[in-house]
Amino acid sequence: MRGTVERRAIEAMIWGMPAVNLDLMCQAMLRETPARANQMLYWSRLLDWKNQTLTPNTDVVYLTPYFNTKDVGPVVLEIPPAGDGIINGTIMDAWQMPLEDVGPAGVDEGKGGKYLIPPPGHTEKAPDGYIALPSLTYGGYALLRSILNSGSDADLAKAVEYGKRIKVYPLSQAANPPETVYVDANGILYDATIPYDIRFYEALDRVVQAEPWLQRDRAMIDTLRTIGIEKGKPFAPDPEMCKALGEAAAHAHALLDGKFTQLFETSFAEGSR
Repeated sequence: MRGTVERRAIEAMIWGMPAVNLDLMCQAMLRETPARANQMLYWSRLLDWKNQTLTPNTDVVYLTPYFNTKDVGPVVLEIPPAGDGIINGTIMDAWQMPLEDVGPAGVDEGKGGKYLIPPPGHTEKAPDGYIALPSLTYGGYALLRSILNSGSDADLAKAVEYGKRIKVYPLSQAANPPETVYVDANGILYDATIPYDIRFYEALDRVVQAEPWLQRDRAMIDTLRTIGIEKGKPFAPDPEMCKALGEAAAHAHALLDGKFTQLFETSFAEGSR
């Protein structure tokens, strides 16, 4: 039985990694800053070591709105037209599945646009002038980059100000949109690293409780139930289960780390690394 639990816990970690990664970034925002859902978290300086996310770049200005449609209904993300600035990025659901790219490389082709993200099951047609992005989850985020012309302080300030032309608001308030709330995370220790212990399963439980089951993932319902994660019920593992989950997390970490190392060992010609 112990072996079965550990095996299923490893499967759950591999399956749930994209959603947990996003949840941990959102939790870092909620924990370390006053920013909340449907507002705009951004960095007014280039990123340094205090931004503990998985793959940050250090030559762009980041803006990351975390949206949630559960309580407010469809949410609008308004991207300004390219000209005296450029926004590149992707809007994603709670599983980090892309809904659409934005900016010159996206569907608006640099002309700017009003991207509309409805909640799951929403059936009303999008109003004229909006780019509808049907989502299977309530939550998600946009990973947006304001591109710098150079590394000068003046161009950095210009990229920040251009980024602040992005707007986030509920469609229900589109006739008179409220001012988008911008919260600067510069200088804050923003720790969203993956914890390979019981905290991973706590984060996975948050996702399961908050989001609907997707048809593709229904095979995981019973697997998760065997490790104590079940929709509508509290996640409260006993000491024995906590130990099993901790050991499974360590094994999963070793497995994933080995796969990562193997990828780089086999992806480059001899002598090119």
